[in-house]
Amino acid sequence: KNFLKIELKNFVIFIINYEYTKCNLRGDDMDYIHVKLLGNFIATFNGKNISFPYSKVQALFCYLVIRKQATRDELSALLWPDMEESISRKNLRNAIYKLKKVFGKEEVIDFLNKSTILFNENTKIDTDVDEFINNKDEVDVYEGEFLKGFMPKDAENFQRWVFEIREYLQGIYLKRLKDKLESEEITEDYDEIEKYCRLIIKIDEFDEEAYRKLICCYKNQRKFNSAIELYNKLSDTLNKELSIVPDAKTTEVFKEVLNLMDVRHKEENNENYFYGRINELRLMENNYKNFINSKDSKSILIKGEMGIGKTSLKERFLQTIEKDKEVYIFETNCYQFENEYALKPWRNIISSLAYVIADNKNKTSDILENIIRELVPEVNNDSRYSENVKLEDTIELLKHDVVGNILTYILKKICIDRKILLVFEDIQWMDSVSISLLTSIISKCEENNIMFLLTFRNEFNHNVDRFLVSAKKYDRIEIIELNRFTTSEVENFIKKALPKYSLSKEIINKIYAETEGNAFFLKEYLNIIKSKNNINIMTSKMQDVLKTRFIDISDDERKIVEIASLFHDEVSMFILKELTQKDELEIMDIIEKLEGRFILKESINEENICFKFTHQKLREFQYMNLSAAKKKILHNKIGKILEKTLKNNIGDINIYYKLIYHFENAYNYIEALKYRIKNLNVYLNFSHELFPIIYYSNKSYNELYFNDKETTKSLKEIEKSLDDLKIKEQNSSEVLKLEVSVLHIKGRYLIRKGQYEEGIKNIQDMIDKANEIGCNDYAIEGYKQMIYYCIQTNKSDEMIKHINCGLELAVKCNYYEEVGIILRLKALYKKMVGKYEEAQMLMQESINTLSETKHAFDKYALNIAACYNYMGDIRKRKENFLEALDYYNKAIEICEQKNVLTSLALFYTNAGETAFYTNDYNLSTKYFKKALNIYKKFDLIWGKSIAEAFMSIILMKDGNFEESLKFLKSADMNSRILKNPKEIGTVFRAKAEVRFYVKDNMYFDHIFKDYLNDDFQEYAKQGIMYLNEAMDQHQVDDLNRLIT
Repeated sequence: KNFLKIELKNFVIFIINYEYTKCNLRGDDMDYIHVKLLGNFIATFNGKNISFPYSKVQALFCYLVIRKQATRDELSALLWPDMEESISRKNLRNAIYKLKKVFGKEEVIDFLNKSTILFNENTKIDTDVDEFINNKDEVDVYEGEFLKGFMPKDAENFQRWVFEIREYLQGIYLKRLKDKLESEEITEDYDEIEKYCRLIIKIDEFDEEAYRKLICCYKNQRKFNSAIELYNKLSDTLNKELSIVPDAKTTEVFKEVLNLMDVRHKEENNENYFYGRINELRLMENNYKNFINSKDSKSILIKGEMGIGKTSLKERFLQTIEKDKEVYIFETNCYQFENEYALKPWRNIISSLAYVIADNKNKTSDILENIIRELVPEVNNDSRYSENVKLEDTIELLKHDVVGNILTYILKKICIDRKILLVFEDIQWMDSVSISLLTSIISKCEENNIMFLLTFRNEFNHNVDRFLVSAKKYDRIEIIELNRFTTSEVENFIKKALPKYSLSKEIINKIYAETEGNAFFLKEYLNIIKSKNNINIMTSKMQDVLKTRFIDISDDERKIVEIASLFHDEVSMFILKELTQKDELEIMDIIEKLEGRFILKESINEENICFKFTHQKLREFQYMNLSAAKKKILHNKIGKILEKTLKNNIGDINIYYKLIYHFENAYNYIEALKYRIKNLNVYLNFSHELFPIIYYSNKSYNELYFNDKETTKSLKEIEKSLDDLKIKEQNSSEVLKLEVSVLHIKGRYLIRKGQYEEGIKNIQDMIDKANEIGCNDYAIEGYKQMIYYCIQTNKSDEMIKHINCGLELAVKCNYYEEVGIILRLKALYKKMVGKYEEAQMLMQESINTLSETKHAFDKYALNIAACYNYMGDIRKRKENFLEALDYYNKAIEICEQKNVLTSLALFYTNAGETAFYTNDYNLSTKYFKKALNIYKKFDLIWGKSIAEAFMSIILMKDGNFEESLKFLKSADMNSRILKNPKEIGTVFRAKAEVRFYVKDNMYFDHIFKDYLNDDFQEYAKQGIMYLNEAMDQHQVDDLNRLIT
């Protein structure tokens, strides 16, 4: 056992001087071992984790890593101290053999001579212990004690060696922490001070100096609740483990904290701007007058949530009552951190009563005075008594009603001369003995000489609940419940509190949204405004108050509030069940406790049970205190759970927003962008598709419309997200799919806006990339977009090429429903080139394909309606106008049933044009007005100029020339966007008719002359040219008749 004689200083010398570990250059033939010995043990060999066959092989390895070399005798005595020498040597040989095998074929273990073992000179060894010892300022590398939790059996000498090293390293660590703490105290960096104090306490829980410095740190930051909580933790630790109390220095610091709390409380009450609560204050004042005049009165309990204004109302009431000699007022506060100490709130009251007895020289028996001294020893400054008496030490007080009887007697004796008002703040934090005493006194004081004024946070508290039941039974208490301020009250509050500030409605609404009408938060925001700071921050005072709401909640409760904080609105039972892996009843048991503390509240959302924070600031505080890693993991898990709830109906839109939010906060940008695109697509399908597919079974389609400004903004955001992803993810298949989606959205939008060059480029890129990655759905969608472009521009030759490509791919993929849609488009092509019989046949085939099932009919109803619309077009071209109207009305009826306005506008326009040709101008006007009302609501262009042009003609015929000119100008502008020959030709037809009608009327001609400065014949010729291209023979004939 000679190795135990090696002094620890030799160990340090070995580490510091061992040049082998300082080698910075590693040759190609050099092996590398890295060992983490502080905290959890990890060893790697050439970058790969290594494990050991049994614990003594690992012990041998660790000893060699630290000592660098060792003799066989030393190692045998170290690991097998109680065995015979021959057996221990045999065990050592076996252990060395096993250790060599750990490193495979590499010769890592070497022998200096037959008796000394060391590592091969071509093996570089790094350890965290080396790094810690060699760098005198290093503390972060110390992640835990040396070889934490590692103790091989039957190796007492090795264990002793580990303990010695552990103690030595820990001593160095503590010395460095204290040195750093001293440095940070000079610079007053409170975050760093707190960090080093906590690290010291973690190592030595009895280091009272570290506790004291941390309490001072909290005191200097005015985090009084944190300071008091820490002091109580220290008191409990010392009492439980060592049966002592904190020393005088620590107690003095603690008293300074309490004094500062009282000063701040008084300052706040002096500075507080009091608003509202007029009815409550009047009730309290009237009740107090009755009390003074010995009429019927009750004790008052002010109830409400944290920060609602209970203390302000109490203080305002105390300011307003008459300060005369008729009433003694005794006031005390109950603190959350003192609810384990019996009669703590009553001690101040009893102490004040004792002084009143002494001052008035009331005659009381010696026994009674002794009892008072026993209850409140600090009256006589008796140092034998601890100021805090734990509940478990007050069994006798709980068993007997002695204290209640004594206090009642004392109060009644004092009441002979003057009435008494007892004020208790925050009775939800009273200990159970104090609550019992309160109940006893209220029930026994039948004379109207004692009144209580109590404040209570609206949390469930079993003891307070029993007290209220008893008080109500004797009809001794009036409960005043304070509610949050309304929107208008908040606005008035702000205006009266800040009369010199002119805040916009937007800022006022934001303040209301942030505070939800809570008086405390409202005052904090007004202070921020007065300080000209950012109103989006949460002040340290807010955080300090909010922290108290979550003190003493269980681990299960904390998990629930952490999950709930990840949601802006509410969290469903389904999510909680999935994340906690608990059943609903177990979750409800946990949540009921949180509801009792008024942290969460329940909300029934349709069929789902959901929960939300009682105030948004509770959520914000909890969320901001979650670690970044935890937020990332939980947000991603929630996103994956929400994906399972998608139902392919309109309700998915709300889920898309949640998925975007959760995936973005999980830094899962691919999924976030995917749902951004899906979300935008839902809206744009109804904005940019003339006959959109109906995926949803309700009537909210018209709410899905995006105007041009919103579309442009959303497209820019999505393109930026895609560009960022391309940089991070390069050309992954997922990113390529997203790029195809974005090209589709952008190309479709540009084509609808008449920006054909850029739009076509996007769609062609989309088709190429879709074919490249085998995304047939988008390839077909691309062909359809090119077809729509050809329809708008009347390019029938190009149109049939895209129809054939799309149809071939749809048939190849067995996409029967897509086949039905493309057949409709082929029918339209046949109509455009004048092959009406073939067009009619294809339309019927398309209707049959899209109507095979009720589900298909509902989904493709607008495509079916479009077929009826085209059938109407064919009848119109054949001048069978009444039959054409029947088909248009069929299309209209389907749209009205589905409540889809975008398609309806075009059908109304076509019906209006047809009615015009029958000279039924009233019916025509009716259809056009309906169409134009829809066009006003949406940024629709297709067909709009036709409705406006015909309205211009009708108004001109009615003599309303000013309105006629307005419609004509608008029609002219809109027709130029899509460059559709039918629309352009119709506008020229309107110009020709109007110009012809007013040519011989100088007054009317004056209205139009600045706009229509060409001859009507010129307009007619232009119209005929475009209408011939569009194959609109009826309008061509009308213009020819006009010319001749």
